[in-house]
Amino acid sequence: MNPRIVVGTLKHGFRSKRKIEKDSIQFGITSTYVFMVSVICVLLLYYVWILNVNATKWYTIRQLEIEKTQLLIEKELLDVKIAELESLGTITKDSETEGMEPVESADYIVVREGVQYVYNN
Repeated sequence: MNPRIVVGTLKHGFRSKRKIEKDSIQFGITSTYVFMVSVICVLLLYYVWILNVNATKWYTIRQLEIEKTQLLIEKELLDVKIAELESLGTITKDSETEGMEPVESADYIVVREGVQYVYNN
């Protein structure tokens, strides 16, 4: 047997430079992988949150558009009712106008800007 070879156990804390370098590279790869998975999860949660916010806004906008359409239809119906009430046929058939007498001689006044008028009859 060769006297230079010593058989025994290695010290517990002994690590070669190659082993330390390999472990640091392995730790770097693992930490990068964990970081990337975390970023992807955060982006996925952000995407779901944005979808929810936009869906809520679009629902509100859709409800407002429906209300706007209903109000426009109601406005048109009211305009038709106003036009009907202001029509000449409706005015002549009204009970308040039946007791009125026609005007025999009408006096008209013309108003112009910057001129003061005095009406003497």
